[in-house]
Amino acid sequence: MTANRRLVSRAMAAALCALAVVFASIALLPAQSAHAAGTTYYVSAAGNDSNAGTSSSAPWRSLSKVNSKTFQPGDTLRFRSGDSWAGQLWPKGSGVDGSPISIDSYGTGAKPKIAGQGTVGDAVRLHNQQYWEIRNLDVSNTAPATATPGENLGDFRGIGVHGDNGQTLHHFVIDSVDVHDVTGEVKWIGGNTANNKPGITFNTGWDRSKNTGGIAFLTGVQDITAPGAPTVLDDITVENSTIKNTSFAGIVTKQYAGDAPGAVFTGWGKRATATDSRFTPHTNVTIRGNYITQANTDFGGNGIYVTGTRGALVEGNVIDRVGVSGVETNMADRVTVQHNEIMGTHHMGGSADANGLDPDIGTTNQLFQYNYLHDNGDGILLCACNSSVRFGSAVVRYNVVTGSERWNLHMSQTTGSVADVYNNTFVNASSSTMVSGGVSGRVTLTNNLFVTGNSNPEFNKQTTVIYNNNGYSSDWASRPTTDTKAVIGSPMFVNPAVTGPYGDENGTRLGTAANFALQAGSPFVDAGATITGNGGLDYAGATVPLGSGPEIGALERGAPGIAFTDTFDGLATGALANGTNGWRVVSTNNAVDVVETPSATDKSVRLTRTVEGGGNDGTNLARLFSTPLQGVVTIDAQVMRNDTQAGWFGLPYVYNSSGAQAVSVAFARGEIHAYEGTTDRVLGTYTSGKWYRITLSVDTVNQRFDLDIDGRRVLNDAAFRTSMSGIAKVAWYANGGERGAVHVDDVRISRGTGFRQ
Repeated sequence: MTANRRLVSRAMAAALCALAVVFASIALLPAQSAHAAGTTYYVSAAGNDSNAGTSSSAPWRSLSKVNSKTFQPGDTLRFRSGDSWAGQLWPKGSGVDGSPISIDSYGTGAKPKIAGQGTVGDAVRLHNQQYWEIRNLDVSNTAPATATPGENLGDFRGIGVHGDNGQTLHHFVIDSVDVHDVTGEVKWIGGNTANNKPGITFNTGWDRSKNTGGIAFLTGVQDITAPGAPTVLDDITVENSTIKNTSFAGIVTKQYAGDAPGAVFTGWGKRATATDSRFTPHTNVTIRGNYITQANTDFGGNGIYVTGTRGALVEGNVIDRVGVSGVETNMADRVTVQHNEIMGTHHMGGSADANGLDPDIGTTNQLFQYNYLHDNGDGILLCACNSSVRFGSAVVRYNVVTGSERWNLHMSQTTGSVADVYNNTFVNASSSTMVSGGVSGRVTLTNNLFVTGNSNPEFNKQTTVIYNNNGYSSDWASRPTTDTKAVIGSPMFVNPAVTGPYGDENGTRLGTAANFALQAGSPFVDAGATITGNGGLDYAGATVPLGSGPEIGALERGAPGIAFTDTFDGLATGALANGTNGWRVVSTNNAVDVVETPSATDKSVRLTRTVEGGGNDGTNLARLFSTPLQGVVTIDAQVMRNDTQAGWFGLPYVYNSSGAQAVSVAFARGEIHAYEGTTDRVLGTYTSGKWYRITLSVDTVNQRFDLDIDGRRVLNDAAFRTSMSGIAKVAWYANGGERGAVHVDDVRISRGTGFRQ
């Protein structure tokens, strides 16, 4: 596949400039709604504000012109690629359900730049608005440096979404943006004011702290002495973006609480109990597929800070060299943090912490799973650590933690908090602290694997820490004797000396952690305790258990491997014979050919259907698996229809062992379809002659799948059409009265997966 149309398997689609063109031709919309026709407005540095602005040949020029306009549902605002504007972008108006207002780019070249230059709080701002989607902008907000480091820091954000009108504001999408160089001030909730420095302030309380950074969702009140009703932000998505050097944090969600001097306390963002009726958090937050780093600032804090939130998914992010915590949740409920790669966390801006993951104060129903943490200051921190907030619940499972400098698992749990930590792998060549901290709540550790070359590593032995059936690489004197079912021995990893590859702006490299899978013969194979409700999948997406019992550690035996891959480039041009490279080909009365599309060195397979033939199989390109694939299986391919006919082509269909379709994606009549359960969803439109990358992540254990098109999630956690315990066949085909032609290329079917791997 040629580079100009290859979309690599990655979470960070933001780095690909071609997305602006791709998404101009594929409107991926929920099937239950359609965008109302709106007006498209254009802005160019070479434009004129006296223009109508409704064509690229007569664009507006200035941000002030844009900011004076109240846009209507369905409108689109496009900035010319390669151009720059200084100041604040704050367009007015709101969309409605099914017809948001969109900001995007047009033309070719670098993403259009909006530079706040430290003159405005938000370089891009929304306030008491809703139903907005922002894509393909380059955003910064840097105040000029002075001779005193930190003196230029202020109340700055790259993109700020705000509300204080006492309503629920819906639907905010930020996709494929690059936010960088924001000189936000660092304000800590607690601490000692004696440690204050220019740009860094301690003991400011909840509402005045941690409000700055790259992308922030914040609510407040118009009068702190008469707060009125809470403002809630609902349906937030930040995806496929890069956020670099944006102090305080990369991405923040935060709800108002009312704890500043003179304020009436509301409790909307802070709760005293798990069932506090005042707690009114933001809802339905998704943060996925982003690259976040604070590598080139001395003031960068958290990568992702999720607070005052109920119902959040944080997945597939690369978080690189940030301060405090890679992902921290605080005063939040029902948050899942998974498939993230976090590395290089360190102390910054006066922080006490430097961890990869942290379910913190006032958090309930937290699930931290399938994350790869390597080379951080600390590994995982359990910090239900406020004596006046005596609750908290978290499950930490199937994470791989290697190379932590200080702590591997550190706990500061108050009475009333509960944490279950199981099937994690902790590897550190010389760590002196494997399980540390103080615990008055209950922490249960089961099936975790602890590996270090230190002769006497620390294990917390308080009675509130319960050890059950964990694995230890040596019979250390410090090993907890309460673990009466401990398993001891050499782990026999696949390759513990691995040094990469690691994630970057191109996405996570979660597969690197599969080197810490166990080889056959390891004492930890089949040696784990059975845990009810364990999710059924290990770190790499393999079924748990593979043998007579679960493994100890995050991975079942053996590293995940590729089940099948084919680019077709090495095949002879012409009819594709049945059995070639393991393909099952049916072409009765029709054609399945290897063709030189897009080029002689980059071939694809074309299925052409002009008449009846082939029976139920029709015109068919399929891969069959005599042993059905189980666990999480990723099916990835490029597809293109280059005809104008209305025929229905499955691209692809996934079958169970009985031959029934369990997952169905189709291109037909100009539309992209997928079955969600038994319901046919129209996901958007396609353009004849354009390639699309279709990626299915199929979970046969939990009977669910995700669908991505060109790196963008369009179905999440969707139900199978028919139950399927294992994948027996994947087919690209059409039959019956369907007519037309499609191309298929770069097929990759992999067993065991991380996020979009």
